[in-house]
Amino acid sequence: MKLLTIAVPCYNSQEYMHYCLQTLLAGGEEVEILIINDGSKDNTARIADQYAAAYPTIIRAIHQENKGHGGAVNTGMANATGKYFKVVDSGDWVDVR
Repeated sequence: MKLLTIAVPCYNSQEYMHYCLQTLLAGGEEVEILIINDGSKDNTARIADQYAAAYPTIIRAIHQENKGHGGAVNTGMANATGKYFKVVDSGDWVDVR
């Protein structure tokens, strides 16, 4: 079991989700990152799949029809396996200093 699950709701986030995910990866193997693609029309799904393939023990990509931010958070909660749960929006990041 991971210590922390971080759900990252994404809707048309291709322009800024990279930085968010790169900062979250600093948590290493203790963290589970769930990228919730909430029906994006841009390249968000492809980017999410690329990250999941590159970090298979840390990142999972979940694709769904658009349910809004709350629906994406609920999907994250339903799929979380970590002891603790946190939401980080795709345009946010963690200070890793």
